[in-house]
Amino acid sequence: MMVATVTVFGATGNQGGAVCRALLRHADQFMVRAVTRNKNSDKAKQLALKGAQVVESDCNDTRSLTEALRGSNACFVVTATDFSDSQCQQKETNQGKNIADACQKMGVEHVVFSTQLNVMKVCGILARHMVAKADTEEYMKDIGLPLTCVIVPYYYENFLTNTGKPQKESNNTYTLAIPMGTLSFDMVSVDDVGEIVVNIFLQKSQYLNKTLSLCGDKLTIREIANVFTKHFWPKQFKDKQILAEYVRNAGSPGSKDLGNMFDFYTRVDQRSSLALTQQLNPHLQSLEQWVSRNTDNFHFN
Repeated sequence: MMVATVTVFGATGNQGGAVCRALLRHADQFMVRAVTRNKNSDKAKQLALKGAQVVESDCNDTRSLTEALRGSNACFVVTATDFSDSQCQQKETNQGKNIADACQKMGVEHVVFSTQLNVMKVCGILARHMVAKADTEEYMKDIGLPLTCVIVPYYYENFLTNTGKPQKESNNTYTLAIPMGTLSFDMVSVDDVGEIVVNIFLQKSQYLNKTLSLCGDKLTIREIANVFTKHFWPKQFKDKQILAEYVRNAGSPGSKDLGNMFDFYTRVDQRSSLALTQQLNPHLQSLEQWVSRNTDNFHFN
């Protein structure tokens, strides 16, 4: 069997890193080329130690992108949003287009792109990180790339970071500040996304020209809190019962975008398919399974 060369953009980030690790577990089928801005970073060095070919590239430099893709059979693309930059939406879209042009120029046979829905077109609100990815997807389709898109929801791993970590309310009481009301919230472990992308590459003909909405679990915030209470008792967890406006007014870069994202989630059915995601990754973790395997990684105040 021919070993396919897969170039992974965003290789030291959450999704790109997960894709690299999963591809490296299938070394008999894939050679992994990990693209990063700094091949001397700790994460880049770790990928190199595991067998990836690590190359430096600048998404604003089309020549470096072309070189990064030379000889590639397939490519995974995820673009990043720098909310601290007021022009982040246009810059992210331009970078995505540059990667798309390089893929076309180098004749890449299959591109898997991590996209999002265009919230501006659907309901007239702006979440720059989502619109940038949707605009990039549209461009990739316009130029005729052999494309599969994945829509990745909220990561379980966010519960370990300031993005979603439960906040101490009093003694043994913690709250989850996620403005979903009583609606279910789609989530997934970012590590599980890696194996999903591997299977998309392995089954190209089945998933080419499709957009796949992924999730590992669908739970209300109260149900999520119950999972945490079960595993960290006597600590108790509750839904803080906030509105999207609470996130919008947080005052940090991107807070308006994230508030609008949650507003969108409560207005529009997320339509992620648990059955499809399980088909793409038979070892898909529910939130409860993931929490039980990661209890040692949680450090509550």
